[in-house]
Amino acid sequence: MSSMRFYILPLLLIYGLVFACVGSLKLTVFYDHTQDLKTNDRVMWQEQTIGKVQSVTRNPQDRFAVELWIKRDFSQVVTDQSRFLIRADPQRQGQQSVQMIQLTEGGKPLPDGAEVEGSTQLSLQFERGTRGLKTWSELLQQELERWQKELNELPEEDWYKDLERQMDYWAQELRQTGEETRRYFREEVLPRLEEAVRELQRRLRELGKRKDAEILEIKLKKLRHI
Repeated sequence: MSSMRFYILPLLLIYGLVFACVGSLKLTVFYDHTQDLKTNDRVMWQEQTIGKVQSVTRNPQDRFAVELWIKRDFSQVVTDQSRFLIRADPQRQGQQSVQMIQLTEGGKPLPDGAEVEGSTQLSLQFERGTRGLKTWSELLQQELERWQKELNELPEEDWYKDLERQMDYWAQELRQTGEETRRYFREEVLPRLEEAVRELQRRLRELGKRKDAEILEIKLKKLRHI
């Protein structure tokens, strides 16, 4: 009887492992930057742990291929409307996580082995359409208005650094998005940005700060060529 138990227990363990894998989902998400994402970091959706990072590797195009494993119970909620952002793990200090966000309800479930483009907060706003674009544009306009107001109050060096950080942040965000998002930015967002910056450049020239106006043009050129 004891020898029978010796064989049954390993079989039950193997059966349990196989059963756990049946219906689970593997997919690969591509990013330009991983922000120190590591193997075994969590995949989360609506504050639930739905899977984990299985591997992080560089592909021949010098991008990061992040392989995710999704638990069987959640495989059907991962659809072509799912977006994957790298964010700090809210419950594990110093660790990153992949946060799944649904662009819209419904959608077609992704097949096992699917390959998808990773997202950033900026690309997610673009994809959400007019509402997201409006929000981002309003934030941009607020920043430009603040620069106009504080231009004579801040030391020139501090103002320049503040401006440089903001423009570089937008450039960095765009580099992490897919080509479709960058095209949307060039066609829909960049003209609005250029219009607002032209107004700020005019104000700078009136204040005798022509060099600062030239800095804005340099930053805009970088955004145009992303």
